[in-house]
Amino acid sequence: MVVKAIIFDCFGVLVTSARNKLSHDYPKLRTQIDDIGHQSDYGMTSRQQFDDSLAELVGITSNEVESRYWGASIRNESVVNWVRDIKESGNYKVGMLSNVGRGFFEDFLPVAEQSNLFDEVVLSYEIGMIKPEIAIYEYIANRLGVMTNECIMIDDMPLNIEGAKNAGMQGIQFISINQAMSELENLLGSNRA
Repeated sequence: MVVKAIIFDCFGVLVTSARNKLSHDYPKLRTQIDDIGHQSDYGMTSRQQFDDSLAELVGITSNEVESRYWGASIRNESVVNWVRDIKESGNYKVGMLSNVGRGFFEDFLPVAEQSNLFDEVVLSYEIGMIKPEIAIYEYIANRLGVMTNECIMIDDMPLNIEGAKNAGMQGIQFISINQAMSELENLLGSNRA
């Protein structure tokens, strides 16, 4: 099948992942951190509730959660420029699919910039689904006007790549921009052959 769309994750690909840093700093609390994160990703809690819950769990203030983790998250401008180049080439539809709670995404990709980078943006809290649920991959493919088997998903989490593959997509686990660009070029080349 011909690739018609490339879909990017946000946190861990375009932006450093505060949740990964939290799990690294508090490895014994990873399951509880993930549970709090999933509540946020499903849109069940606000950003303040998320910060408050994490603060209570790890024993720091909400302001410390905000500054130490979210404040330390930065955009990977190399990846943002790569996405922009793909979009501007006009060869593929470009999507953003992110597990994210209300109030986090716009800090890193303002609404005005989103349309310059993506044809469609799907945020988990807005639709009540999260990766690796098969339905969320089908949802973004539908929004992009393509079939799931015409998509490549780029995500830093192996579980999310597995979910994409279960939905019929090809997947690239993002480790570095050079590695991901090389794997994408190889996949696109094999699809042209």
